[in-house]
Amino acid sequence: MKLSTIMTLTAAAAPTACGFAPVSNTRSTTILNAADISTEAVEEPPAPPPLGPTINGWTPDADKPCFGLPGAISPLGYFDPMGLCKDRNLVGVKRFREAEIMHGRVAMMATVGYLIGENTPTIAYGFDHPTIANNQIPEVPLFGVMFPFFLIINILEALRASKGWVEPGMGPLFSLREQYYPGDVGFDPLGLKPTDGEKFANMQSKELSNGRLAMIAVAGMCIQELVNGKPVLEDIPFF
Repeated sequence: MKLSTIMTLTAAAAPTACGFAPVSNTRSTTILNAADISTEAVEEPPAPPPLGPTINGWTPDADKPCFGLPGAISPLGYFDPMGLCKDRNLVGVKRFREAEIMHGRVAMMATVGYLIGENTPTIAYGFDHPTIANNQIPEVPLFGVMFPFFLIINILEALRASKGWVEPGMGPLFSLREQYYPGDVGFDPLGLKPTDGEKFANMQSKELSNGRLAMIAVAGMCIQELVNGKPVLEDIPFF
C-alpha cells in the first residue's frame, strides 16, 4: 500500500516539475537574431555631408536651382533662359550672385543719381536745370572730384575683396571664401539685417528684385539720353 501510494504521488508530481523546469530559448534567440538582421537590412545610408556651411540660414543644396540661393521670385520663378548657372559648381554660382547683387546696388544708386543730378542745382550748372546726366561726368573736375571718388571706390573694393575672396595662391582664382555669403560685406549701420534665415532670404529677394529693375532702368536712361539728347523726366508726359 505504501509503495503504490508513493509511486502514485511521484507520477503525479512529475508533470508539475517539468512545468517549472527551464525551457530552451533556442527558438526565441533565433527570432531575435532574425529581427536584428531585418533591422540592419532596412537601415538607410547616412546622408551626404552638406556642400558648405550654413550662412544666414542658407545651406547649399545641389538639388535646388542655384544651390537654393534666394532670388527665384514670382511670377517667373527660377529664370535662366541662357543657362548661365546650368551645371555650374557652387563656387561659380556664388561668384555670379556676388556680381549680380553688387551691380544691382550700384545701379540703384545710379538711378537715383540720374534723377537727382538732372533736377537739382549744381555748382557747374547753377539753377539751370533739368540738365543731361550723361554730359555731367566729363565736366566734373578730374583731381578735385573724380580722383578722390575713384580712390574711395578702390579702397571699398579692396575691403570687399579681403573679406569675401580667396587670396591668390591660397586657392582657386576668382573664388569666394567658404564662410562668405555673396553680397554680405558686413556693412549694416542701421541694423536692418534679420537674424532669422527666412526673413533674411525674403529681404535679399527684395533687394535682388530692386537691383535687377534698377539695372534695366539705368541702362534705359543712359541710352535714351544718347538717342534724343533730352533729360529723363522730359520724356514723361506728366512732367
